[in-house]
Amino acid sequence: MDCVKIESGTSLLRVFHAAPQAPAVDVYINEKLVFSNLQFTQFSSYVKLKEGEYRIDIFQTGTMLQPIISGSLDLDEGQMLTIAAIGNLDDLSLLVINDNADKKASPKVSSFRVVHLSPNTPAVDILVNNKILVENLAFKQNTSYVDIAPGSYNIEAVLSSNKESVLVFGVMLKANRIYTIYIVGESPNLRAIQSVDGNTYLCRY
Repeated sequence: MDCVKIESGTSLLRVFHAAPQAPAVDVYINEKLVFSNLQFTQFSSYVKLKEGEYRIDIFQTGTMLQPIISGSLDLDEGQMLTIAAIGNLDDLSLLVINDNADKKASPKVSSFRVVHLSPNTPAVDILVNNKILVENLAFKQNTSYVDIAPGSYNIEAVLSSNKESVLVFGVMLKANRIYTIYIVGESPNLRAIQSVDGNTYLCRY
């Protein structure tokens, strides 16, 4: 695909529905419908926004009586962000995740990080091919991007407290790609969602 440019005075933003108990949602930015019928585990596309202050309201799809989540965002220029709707119905919120516009894709390596978005799962250790990548990754936290040789990998999340395995999955990581792996859902039914982040495709000239 063609490279994506962040124009002067603007940033790029997408929304990720990561709240396991929440219904499909419509997303309003400054009272304008921007994304509709976003289902659990789905991402919106990235949209361009000018720098400034924004109000984000998330409604159950097809309704506008009462938002299930509301939040504000002070957006600087040159950013690339994922806004995740997270939590359970009694404690929903928005989490801003920086997709790091300065991170560059490389033809020699693949890059990835892991984000913990399961509201009822305690802190976990992340293992890659049985080697520890990070310990004590708590809800709402993410690892830094890690560069790794392209290929297939086995990833496991184990509870930091007692090393009980709570999620095992395989990934294919390609060169020239920057990924985020989101751990979502509720224990014991956790899922891993692998996303190619937009910084993979940013123009670099």
